[in-house]
Amino acid sequence: MLQLKKTAMSRNHLLIIILILLFGCNPCDDSITIDNGKIPEKVLKYVPYQNGQIYKFKHSAGLIIEFTTIRQSRDEYSWCEECCKYNYKYEVNSTTLTPDYPIFDFGFEISNLDTTYYSFIARVGKYQFYIPTSANSSEYYEFADSILINDKLYFDVFKLKSNYGSYYDKDSIFADSLYYNYELGIIKIKMSNGEKYEIYE
Repeated sequence: MLQLKKTAMSRNHLLIIILILLFGCNPCDDSITIDNGKIPEKVLKYVPYQNGQIYKFKHSAGLIIEFTTIRQSRDEYSWCEECCKYNYKYEVNSTTLTPDYPIFDFGFEISNLDTTYYSFIARVGKYQFYIPTSANSSEYYEFADSILINDKLYFDVFKLKSNYGSYYDKDSIFADSLYYNYELGIIKIKMSNGEKYEIYE
């Protein structure tokens, strides 16, 4: 008897979800699709990592970790909240660096949903960093003319803070700060426990 009630409740929930999908977000027949086209090459260069290449980072304890790169583009469409006016077709370029050692991977995603300000998000594990593509995003970062790592100067470096506070399942160790340069990518990652990962050239 209990099993029958559960099955009936599951069917009712499924029916409600289907009705919401059918009637709550019904595109208008006369909606216009605007194609934002491709992301410009000059914007794609904000991510210097190339598909199939290997990049190395050195842990503060001395371990050198190799990351293999997969980079690809895909087309997406704007959410249905705009479907009765305009739909936007836009491009998303995603890059994933996968390590040869059991730690987090790195990810980057650029999109042109808003062509006046290209969205650029970096990810270290599950923690995100917003990398600026215009001066309007100044609250997200600090900018350094140069930074010294292993006796080498790196110029034009963004220091970014993670959005760690927005997660409910907080880890004891997480990526606290990301140092990034458009030409070389990640320069340094500072972890919450003081450990570091630095570019290894």
